[in-house]
Amino acid sequence: MSGILEGKVAIITGGAGGIGSRIAQAYTETGAKVVIASRNQEKLDAIVEKLQANGAEAMAVATDVTVPEEVDDMVAKTIEAYGSVDILVNNAGGAMFVKPPEKLKPEEWNAAIALNLTSVFLCSQAVGHHMIEAGGGRIVNISSVAGMRLSPSFVHYGAAKAGVINLTKSLAVCWGPHNIHVNCIAPGLTQTEGVAQWLPDRTNEDGSPVARLDYPPETENVAELALFLGSDLCRHISGELIPIRALYELA
Repeated sequence: MSGILEGKVAIITGGAGGIGSRIAQAYTETGAKVVIASRNQEKLDAIVEKLQANGAEAMAVATDVTVPEEVDDMVAKTIEAYGSVDILVNNAGGAMFVKPPEKLKPEEWNAAIALNLTSVFLCSQAVGHHMIEAGGGRIVNISSVAGMRLSPSFVHYGAAKAGVINLTKSLAVCWGPHNIHVNCIAPGLTQTEGVAQWLPDRTNEDGSPVARLDYPPETENVAELALFLGSDLCRHISGELIPIRALYELA
């Protein structure tokens, strides 16, 4: 899929994390100019430095995607630097903590909904105005399998991610006439840097490789799907939810 995003401009939120940074790499390798956003400027700068070292056009914008003014500023800086926003990847989010529902404080619930759901709406709305005027665009929302099934250990996260799935479908209908495609990826457990630290070795005691189905997907698998959904290859696909899970989860 070399060059399929040539000339496109993409914003990727949660760009300092394992999945976000891998999506940024995939996008720049196929020709896109990328703006990565998160609250951690130091991590963003390090990722941008790596991307630029490989010849990519990339920029970091420190942004709290739960704050409307900061989201507007992120979009404005992107348009000022690159002239447009063709693709938005709403990747910011996280389970934040594990608690039974009876012990959740209202402020904890509100923070989880803000980070995982409200941020998706705010970023989509801010970019949507521009995409409508430009005649189209692509929005890729990163939800979670937690939004598709019971999430008793983190009901706040599951509820928010379920909201992202519903929001995806609603925005796809509302903005379809404007040639804006909105789709959703729902990863299960993914081999980010943090997760990989406690995964078992890839080889058995006898040196043979561990069966592939015993391992969760890698960040590259999410990035490949985000690349497809951000490109013109998905021009007849919108409002869809696509899970990415380990093979053992399907058994």
